[in-house]
Amino acid sequence: VSSNSSTGEEASYRCIDSTSFQFVLLPLVYTPVFVLSCLGNGTALWHLCRTWRRSSQAKVFIINLIILDVLFTLCLPLQISYHALGNMWVFGEVMCKITSCLFFSNIYSCTLFLTCVCVDRYVAVVHPIKYLRLQRPLYRVVVSCIIWLMFLFVVMFIFSKRTTNVLPDGRIACMENFSSKSWSSRLAAINIMSSIAGFFLPFSATLTCYVLIGKRIMALTRGKQSTLHLKKKSLRTIMVVIGVLTVSFLPYHIIQTLHTLARVRVLPSSSLLRFTCGARKVVMGVASLNSCLDPIVYYLSGEDIKFELPCFCKENITSSTETTSNTQRFHLLSITDSSYFL
Repeated sequence: VSSNSSTGEEASYRCIDSTSFQFVLLPLVYTPVFVLSCLGNGTALWHLCRTWRRSSQAKVFIINLIILDVLFTLCLPLQISYHALGNMWVFGEVMCKITSCLFFSNIYSCTLFLTCVCVDRYVAVVHPIKYLRLQRPLYRVVVSCIIWLMFLFVVMFIFSKRTTNVLPDGRIACMENFSSKSWSSRLAAINIMSSIAGFFLPFSATLTCYVLIGKRIMALTRGKQSTLHLKKKSLRTIMVVIGVLTVSFLPYHIIQTLHTLARVRVLPSSSLLRFTCGARKVVMGVASLNSCLDPIVYYLSGEDIKFELPCFCKENITSSTETTSNTQRFHLLSITDSSYFL
């Protein structure tokens, strides 16, 4: 993507120096995120690898999530340097492409993998018998490969275009400050389609799955004091997952969509564009928090009772005279397996 000289009307439709606060804000946000993400995801990855044999089919999506978080974390030092130098990219075109790929993988692929976890949990809670037929990890591996292939397509697209451009004052920008022509020709369509397919649709599916899971939990534990703690714990975990997605990614995609519409003048407001130019930097910092919040959600799952589930399945699920209480107990055990609450 090439940049045009900023003259006349186009100059008012580019974000150059109107967001100088980012030179301080983003390094201050990315630095603790880098430290916390390294500690949290490193520990979570070590724990998952250490306990892999116990329930490997349950962890395929989760370990992919953590790998994405680790990859995103690796690009943060370059981003910190970039913004601290006043948006001056000194690492070359190739590193700009790599950093951009890792950033967008965190924004979109994490949402897709979280949606996979939610759908997986929905089947386990609402359709437990069908879920038993899906215990082999093959379908999870296939779905994960499809998501990584989608990511590979994005990588190929980014590597086929120029991602750095020279600003009028001589600074080199990385994946920003493109010309109005670039926005009109392809960037606007790519941004809108990516937000719809990569976030809004998966996020809607995630909300739907967890609402249905929550209703199922309430129905299974209604009037049972012995399961009151379990009910509160499970619903709290569900709300934490929804909260992390809402806080981390929803603002980014809303602002990015408004910014795109302003850039191509579907919403022809210079004040809106000035607002989104600044707001984008804020929500980019907020979106980065996801990489250090994911391990917290994993650990919030609390009591790990996955050792009790295989024993229960052997005694009751395989029995041809399975009772209603046993079915309900299987439901409760399956939804409290900490492997699924990321």
